[in-house]
Amino acid sequence: MELTKTSRILSVFHLFRYCSEVSFREITDLLPVSEKTVSRDILLLKQAGVLHIRYSQKRKAFVLIDAQFRAPQFPQNRTRKLYLEKIIRLCTLMVEMDGEYPVGWYREHYPVLSDRTRQRDFAELFKIGYRIRYEPADPWGEPGHYSYEIPDTYGLETFIRS
Repeated sequence: MELTKTSRILSVFHLFRYCSEVSFREITDLLPVSEKTVSRDILLLKQAGVLHIRYSQKRKAFVLIDAQFRAPQFPQNRTRKLYLEKIIRLCTLMVEMDGEYPVGWYREHYPVLSDRTRQRDFAELFKIGYRIRYEPADPWGEPGHYSYEIPDTYGLETFIRS
């Protein structure tokens, strides 16, 4: 399966959530992209304020400085700004979403967004191994509900080239 641009960017973010040090080689071995593309993706994540890293010449790798989100640097271009807002929202979901009631959490944090946007966001996370699924009502009268799981083993198996 070929990753979309958004899935690829979220995959890079996911990698840094679980690894404090990552080299270009490690990223390009997992994702079928060039170092230049990785650099652009990292720059976008930095602009969004969701990734605070530096490149260490000594280690020949990116080193995570801080996992806290920062204020984003929004561009003047409206389309680019909306895309950056989407990346921030998806990264926030990856970090903060409540596993017990993901739909309620989403509606509480993003009340002005439509159910269709929520479904698209959940589908985007599903592409990189995050599982948000609906469990229908059972015959014994238990109501249906959503569940949310973060990938095991850092989800790295999802990035293997097809």
